[in-house]
Amino acid sequence: MPKPTVVREPARALGADVRVLRLQSGAADEQRTDAVAVEEPLEIRLNGWCWTITMRTPGDDADLVVGLLTSEGVITRADEVERIMFTRHPDEPDLANVVDVGVRHSIDELRARLTRHQVTSASCGLCGASTIETLTREHPPLDAGPTVAAATIARLPDLLAAAQPVFRATGGLHAAALFDVDGSLLVAREDIGRHNATDKVLGWRLRHRGAGKAAAMLLVSGRASFEIVQKALVARVPIVTAVSAPSSMAVALAVRSGMTLAGFVRGGSVNVYAGADRVTARTDDSLEFIPRAVRTVLDAVALKISLVDWQALTLAERGRLVALAADARPHDFARYLTERTIARTGKAPRPLAKRSQAP
Repeated sequence: MPKPTVVREPARALGADVRVLRLQSGAADEQRTDAVAVEEPLEIRLNGWCWTITMRTPGDDADLVVGLLTSEGVITRADEVERIMFTRHPDEPDLANVVDVGVRHSIDELRARLTRHQVTSASCGLCGASTIETLTREHPPLDAGPTVAAATIARLPDLLAAAQPVFRATGGLHAAALFDVDGSLLVAREDIGRHNATDKVLGWRLRHRGAGKAAAMLLVSGRASFEIVQKALVARVPIVTAVSAPSSMAVALAVRSGMTLAGFVRGGSVNVYAGADRVTARTDDSLEFIPRAVRTVLDAVALKISLVDWQALTLAERGRLVALAADARPHDFARYLTERTIARTGKAPRPLAKRSQAP
């Protein structure tokens, strides 16, 4: 399946430096430079017709556009988009914030598709039950399966945290990620908006059908709203997970669509609100709560950590450990683990018992 041609896509924004006055106990402490998340408008045109303007964090904009067009019912396949061309706005010549998407449909057909999607998915003027009923007529429930271990879902936030470099620098971005049934990270995207981050990963899935077919789970860094579950339904991703809470309509849509919805995925626990048949109980492996890459490095540096110690670390700290493990930096990993574990628990990680040698 051919991919659309992407022309002059803006570079990923790594944060903008601003001057900030730091106050301590109500008094001025110091002035310094701080990094903040970048937010800029993106004007999206379809075959030259100005469709919408959305606020987003620059980076992976082609994925954002394809994901948004899919969520809005404009396209169902990547080959419906021929070209994605980014140009500079006449009023902002320094910003490549206009994108013209060449779609294999006439303007009249595009408008008809957008109108139909607004009727089937917009809750304005409709009760929640009516909204869900009309949406599921357009997008039938998902088939049964696959099944995923609860412990696999529980460690997804750690893997996502390790893939959020701009959040670590600014503290101001949401993120979304796709995983396969084994919990392997396929793609992660950051954005000022949780919905944009979701569109970016779902757009990536549509543009990379080979790797994207393995996507079984979507994780969002905040709450799971109706729109997040709706986007996953349209993209046919069966399992939606969130670090925070779901909304009532998100749960209702997941139930009606045969999807699995898990919230409050944090600290080793998972709340399953819909589709519990896809989630299997924990195994007897006492270390299952730790990502496999971290377990491998723990063996290499001869250290061990308990569930209580792991949960005492912040999500950012656990993400940092996952990143150090993935970068194959065992000495940095051991030093950081020891430092943060002492800071959080007052005790150093325990040494791994030496295995007895056979005579």
